[in-house]
Amino acid sequence: MKSLMPAAEITHNEPALDSGKLMRMRSYLDTASFREVIAEFETGIRQRLLNLEALDLTPSQIDAICHDLINFSGTLGLCELASAAEQLREHARRQARADLVSAQVAMRPVGDRAVATLQNYMEALLDE
Repeated sequence: MKSLMPAAEITHNEPALDSGKLMRMRSYLDTASFREVIAEFETGIRQRLLNLEALDLTPSQIDAICHDLINFSGTLGLCELASAAEQLREHARRQARADLVSAQVAMRPVGDRAVATLQNYMEALLDE
């Protein structure tokens, strides 16, 4: 019997970055503090993405990791990563194992794009 649940799919329909959120944060901080905060968020994102690579995680562990990714990416304006983490979190909450593993694996390239986009934006912004 075929599942009625949609297959796990992480699309590239979301923009990678909403720079307005970063600019808002930038307006509150001096340059050194801004770099430090962004570096801490980037480290947090990288760690959560590494944690997701363990395919033996329970749905509640995945939910917790996605919660962090959604918070980090929402604060930074990393739209595609936030969307992908929300999709993965939903699969975890439904405990749809096949979709869950597929979405976990698909998170890595989305996360890599988010981190690269953030780094490129920071380099361009701070070179001004």
